[in-house]
Amino acid sequence: MMALDKELETFHRELPNLLANEGKFAVVSGDQILGVYTSYEDALTIGYEKCGLKPFLVKEIRAIEEVRFLSRDLTFPCPT
Repeated sequence: MMALDKELETFHRELPNLLANEGKFAVVSGDQILGVYTSYEDALTIGYEKCGLKPFLVKEIRAIEEVRFLSRDLTFPCPT
């Protein structure tokens, strides 16, 4: 398994129950939702308080997930 696979699986399994909080942020550790918070910063703070350095996931609750594309194909010359 890859890092955070369990947490992503838990998030997707619980998503129908979480949609009442759409736009907020869920904190997930293992197979548990630790809480739902208004801001990413609050969710991250609680995640570190509850999990310490153990892996946890903070994910925005959305019915339709926005896909963002990042490219590593940087073919232009470095300006330095």
